[in-house]
Amino acid sequence: MKKTLLTFIFTCLIFGYNNAQVTAGQVDDFEDDTVQGWVDGSATTPVNVASDGPAGGSDSYLRDYTTGLSGPGGRLIMFNDSQWTGNFATEGIIAIRFNVRALTNDIDVRVSMTGDGGKFSSSTFVTVAAGTGWTTVTIPISAGDLVSVSDGSGSLGVPGFDANATLSEVSQFRILSNPVASFIGEFIDAEMHIDNIEALTTLSVNENKKADFSIYPNPSRSKLNISLAQNANDTKIEVYDILGKRIHAQSITSINSSINVSRWNPGVYLVKITSKTGTQTKRFVKE
Repeated sequence: MKKTLLTFIFTCLIFGYNNAQVTAGQVDDFEDDTVQGWVDGSATTPVNVASDGPAGGSDSYLRDYTTGLSGPGGRLIMFNDSQWTGNFATEGIIAIRFNVRALTNDIDVRVSMTGDGGKFSSSTFVTVAAGTGWTTVTIPISAGDLVSVSDGSGSLGVPGFDANATLSEVSQFRILSNPVASFIGEFIDAEMHIDNIEALTTLSVNENKKADFSIYPNPSRSKLNISLAQNANDTKIEVYDILGKRIHAQSITSINSSINVSRWNPGVYLVKITSKTGTQTKRFVKE
């Protein structure tokens, strides 16, 4: 009798998740001792951990880890095909907020999605340093916050073409680690803990803050100029190539500065500025 009851409860949970649709303000807090529909498609599948979440004690959270090796289980990524699908636009959802903790290595957390308009990734990502405890991450996902991406696999790799159409009918939602806008996670040996995934319809003043800056000329062959919107105290710049490899990093000590890019290979780069007010990333083209 007990086995039959447990089977019935499990079936109801799975059926409920598979038929759910996203709603404004929903939160996955993992207090039901399940993974609430989150998977990663490999042997390193996410698991529910019953204690030591952001609230401590018996606060449950979701644990995922990767090997960093080529093949299944090497990329840091989780996806949901159930309660995080549907019409984000009608629900007025403009951002996703969640708690993250990184072990082993630093991770660059962003969200991605696919739907009627193709695949898109958030232009914003947040670096969570390993061993620094729980961090609250907010990722804006309005159409203007999304970047068209491809997963690089045959016909399924066609880049997104209409962000509004995807937001109106999301078929899969992802949380992943990659410093570059992407539909797939980076190969990294890391462990990621996630809790309290929330669909936001408004942003607080602090969540709206960014490390505003401008870059010029863009494209450029020899020099990249950076102009900050405010003072440069505790500001850092990092530049990544399209494969996610960091090719440049330095602290910025003045509002206006420049980088010699004459020896860089032609192509697209991502320029990331981090300061006390937040993080912002912009695309730069080296001719």
